[in-house]
Amino acid sequence: MTKADYLTKVADTKIDAAKVDEINKIYGTDLPDELKRIISAAEESIFLDSDYRILSVDEIKNASKELHVDFKDSDLIPLVDCGENDFIVYNFKTKTWSKFNIIDEAIFKKSDSFESLLK
Repeated sequence: MTKADYLTKVADTKIDAAKVDEINKIYGTDLPDELKRIISAAEESIFLDSDYRILSVDEIKNASKELHVDFKDSDLIPLVDCGENDFIVYNFKTKTWSKFNIIDEAIFKKSDSFESLLK
């Protein structure tokens, strides 16, 4: 799937309250509407033409266990595997998007836009 097709899919997705509530309970935070739509569209992982992979809801729920990073304590919700241990994450404390390396636990490329990090 192309990035443009994915972003259109997200924009057209209705918010699935059950999925969003599960993520809210795990991460203990309220989510912006864009993130709610991303989660709602994440029934299964989606491969983009850029080799990025959108995480499924189950992967988002189990990210700390599977990736050995305490995302909740870092105020982060992982959403996209960019390869080379880099992920696009949402920082729910600062309400910004960024890339995060799970080995170094370093945040880089901060943005107010999910779309800008995806491109």
